[in-house]
Amino acid sequence: MALKLYIAVLDEMPDFMVPTLVAHAVLAAHLQFVQDADAESYKNWLEHSFRKVVVKVNQKEFDKIAQLKCYLGHESTVLDAKKSCAVVFPISQDSIPNVLKFAKMWKPTLN
Repeated sequence: MALKLYIAVLDEMPDFMVPTLVAHAVLAAHLQFVQDADAESYKNWLEHSFRKVVVKVNQKEFDKIAQLKCYLGHESTVLDAKKSCAVVFPISQDSIPNVLKFAKMWKPTLN
């Protein structure tokens, strides 16, 4: 079963900062995940799947996602440096929690 990495961005984050936030959070998560006790599973995702999804979530959903195995990131200059990006350890498609399964894909707001 293919693994998928979810990146959940708090809906309060301004769109112009999301690419920077996600880039920083994913890199930091990578550094954490390669040292994890389950690093072989992460390396399997990295080498054979590399599927990822960016979703936009509200605070309640973010709090649920933060309870999963994940890395929590932030940008120090936005939202008072509040944790605002959760990079979830890759999970198989048959065990995706509902909070991620039904989350909306992130897309920039058109002005």
